Amino acid sequence: MATITHGSNGRTDHSGTSNRTVATVKDDAKFSKLKTVSAGITDLTGSFKGSSGFIVTTAGDSVIWPTEGDTIAASSLTAKTLYEIGVSRISGSGTISVVY
Repeated sequence: MATITHGSNGRTDHSGTSNRTVATVKDDAKFSKLKTVSAGITDLTGSFKGSSGFIVTTAGDSVIWPTEGDTIAASSLTAKTLYEIGVSRISGSGTISVVY
């Protein structure tokens, strides 16, 4: 059984944690993560960097910045269609789902 101890410098040690295994949940899906963006400016950095595409739910006045190249007005795209273009930034009032 795991035990928890507290050291003099405030460190917490958990015994028995080395016996744990990594979860093996996997799937065969082409995409494995989704982030929905609505209203405002969102820079897709950190863990949200490296998108595989996006879906425009509602365009509003949203503008989409691809990973490279010129911006795209969401209103010029067909709603509820997957566009396999990497995205680095989204701004505006629409709702856009970024897929990874």
